[in-house]
Amino acid sequence: MGTAKMVLQPRHGTDHTGSANLAVQGGVKPCFSMDAQMVAQIYYVIISLKGFVMKVQKGHRFRLDLDEAQAEFCSRTAGICRFLWNLALEQRSMAYRQEGRHSVGYNAQAGELSDLKAFAPWIAEAPSHCLQQTLRDLDTAFQNFFAKRAAYPNFRKKFQRDSFRFPDAKQFLVDEVGLRVKLPKLGQVAYRNGKGRHALMLDGKAKSITVSREGRHWFMSVLCESEVPEPLVNPGTPVGLDLGVAHAITTSTGEHLPVLGRTRAEDRRLARLQRNLGRKKKGSRNRAKARTDLAEFQARIARRRRDSIHKATTKLAKNHGLVVIEDLQVKGMTASAAGTLEAPGRNVRAKSGLNRVILDKAWAEIRRQLGYKCLWSGSRLVVVNPAYTSQRCSRCGHREAGNRPSQEKFACLACGHAENADINAAKNILAAGLAATTDGLAVAACGAMASAGQRSRNSAA
Repeated sequence: MGTAKMVLQPRHGTDHTGSANLAVQGGVKPCFSMDAQMVAQIYYVIISLKGFVMKVQKGHRFRLDLDEAQAEFCSRTAGICRFLWNLALEQRSMAYRQEGRHSVGYNAQAGELSDLKAFAPWIAEAPSHCLQQTLRDLDTAFQNFFAKRAAYPNFRKKFQRDSFRFPDAKQFLVDEVGLRVKLPKLGQVAYRNGKGRHALMLDGKAKSITVSREGRHWFMSVLCESEVPEPLVNPGTPVGLDLGVAHAITTSTGEHLPVLGRTRAEDRRLARLQRNLGRKKKGSRNRAKARTDLAEFQARIARRRRDSIHKATTKLAKNHGLVVIEDLQVKGMTASAAGTLEAPGRNVRAKSGLNRVILDKAWAEIRRQLGYKCLWSGSRLVVVNPAYTSQRCSRCGHREAGNRPSQEKFACLACGHAENADINAAKNILAAGLAATTDGLAVAACGAMASAGQRSRNSAA
């Protein structure tokens, strides 16, 4: 593969600023010895002259204040959408079993909605847009399955992730001054917002509203789309991240960023709530109360975990121009060790406890949030192979299993270098990320500028 060449060309036309235009020749990955800060400043000029914009979609989440009738309507609507999802999924699966191919799609199922409402009039209680969106969501799930981006769609269960969506902005109205929202068949609903600097304002045009239940309360997520200037290249220093169990996020600079999951006391309380639910008679009011208590407890833990991950990932994306993480296969790492009757597993209880801790640290969610936040902040996210990062010395490069005598300690048997094992691994991850960018910091700082220069040439033509 040919080496890319970065050249500076004068802008054509009337340009009174005398600024330079950035272009790329011979490839897609630039390799040059220019100072990274200088390159970033050139990119700033291009942004100001060309006015690049990108579409950004953000979700704003608010808690709804529903009366008893409105809460009942939301529960029934979520139940109807769940029933429709399961019915449509069974129809598609049955068609595949009979014909050997996926012959039923969204258009065919959406066309049968009117007949289904006539057969079961209670389905018409839910807004039509919500029913159609349920079928669209199922179709999207199948498209992801066909593209091997996700597993085969599952049937939905009662009381688990109850939600429904209003996809048409013409069907709802959000009053940010009066803190009310008007939804089809639900009417005027009050919602809560923060005060002062904690108040959330809708950015851009509202595209859809998703109503979901979490614990005892219902929430709405307003999806907004706006056009914002492309972010400038982040000139921050590069950083490597080691995702672990003792410390959720460890940086190559020696910082530990926490993810606030469950504590030991909360684990015991969770087990107690689950036992209490199991003792209650199905269909009784006591079981409903126990289920609500358990759901509220889990929702509170999830909100706390989500908040801590948002704070950590925002800090990393804003302060560093290059963020390097490991390509961890969480699904395989948290697989059960129980085995089978013919080949039973070993250390099943210990592996089960490790799986719970890994899932509690939410490694996949950390990576997901870093993906879009780095894009918004002008940073670059690089994913590297995690092999031997915990056994290799970050100073001399010697690799040996004995270099790590314990979970916390790293001591190189070749050069004697000793430090925290997670920090040493984070430094190895950073080194692998810099090596993957071909030219270290310079390429990492302007990796996004290659495509920007290409767009400059295309728009100039």
